[in-house]
Amino acid sequence: MSRTDTGGSPALKRRRVVIEEDDERVDDDRYGDPSRSATDRELARNVSAPTTEPAPVIRSDLWFEDGSVVLQVQDVQFKVHRTILARHSPIFLDVFAMPHPQDEPTVEGCPVLHLQDSVQDVRHMLLAFYDKGHSTRDPLAFDAVAAMIRMGRKYDIDYLRHEALLRLTTEFPTTLSEWDKLPHDYTQIHHQSGILFDIVNLAHDNDIKSVLPAAYYLCIQEFEDLLTGTARDDESVAQVSYDVKRECILGRERLFRAQTEHLFGWVDNVGCSDKCTQPARCRAAGSSLIKALYVPMPEPARTLERWVEFKQFVPMQTMALCQVCSKDAERAHEEGRQQIWNNLPSYFGLPGWSSLKNFDG
Repeated sequence: MSRTDTGGSPALKRRRVVIEEDDERVDDDRYGDPSRSATDRELARNVSAPTTEPAPVIRSDLWFEDGSVVLQVQDVQFKVHRTILARHSPIFLDVFAMPHPQDEPTVEGCPVLHLQDSVQDVRHMLLAFYDKGHSTRDPLAFDAVAAMIRMGRKYDIDYLRHEALLRLTTEFPTTLSEWDKLPHDYTQIHHQSGILFDIVNLAHDNDIKSVLPAAYYLCIQEFEDLLTGTARDDESVAQVSYDVKRECILGRERLFRAQTEHLFGWVDNVGCSDKCTQPARCRAAGSSLIKALYVPMPEPARTLERWVEFKQFVPMQTMALCQVCSKDAERAHEEGRQQIWNNLPSYFGLPGWSSLKNFDG
């Protein structure tokens, strides 16, 4: 499946505690020592937090008989090891350093720690700790990558955060040479309907800026889906925010102008060189190229197309060029691609490549 995962022609390339959502920060020092992190305080006051009408508790398949702590997420419990959690997360290390009150309820003799996260995110975090499948180079489900980002940031788990980031930056690189090496399909993340828009939203929610230019470039390949969204496999709709749509629409228009200025500027000069060996034929080929490129309208997917791919798009016209004009065209085309890539962030209203830092720099 192509990197642009919806209908139509495929692209040629393809902290502090969170109470409700991970991007909401808490600056409330009412609970304990203000020198402790908000995540520490939140976890501490959620140990065996009572509820008025508790839902039936479900025991997950991640239940170790020799476990030493029970994590409860909504109505699901995981019996795991404090040492494993503390080894990977300084947040959990701090929480477990606090004594467990004698009068608090336990499960199979283990303290219960309530987490304000999704069951899916906690499960993916624990699978990464115990099964290590998340650290292989095999592709992962998007939900797993997203969980690694969110849990890695919230609980200060460096290797989870960086492993997920590596997968994203591999799919959406910052250099043209790396972009040219990409296959049409995703290699680090399993494809699913709507994945491109989900990745853009994940990047915005978690301050992952470096992937945005390449992701936006892919977003504009399917213009209707950009405007209306894409149905996921579960029939929900993946879509980006109004601000992202606006920048992509404006960026699309800027890229069309960049095509004319940088990528295809050579077309108007075909057959005009003193060294051209067949001026009339080359000028005719140039006129035909203009029609192919701009009638009925330019194609966004042509913007980062390599010369070898461009020749496949217009084989008759490029074959008609003399050797001198052909070499000049190839050189100008590749130089134009590089210039467009260098400017790619600016077309979408983003700062330059060197300023696109991840996780607040």
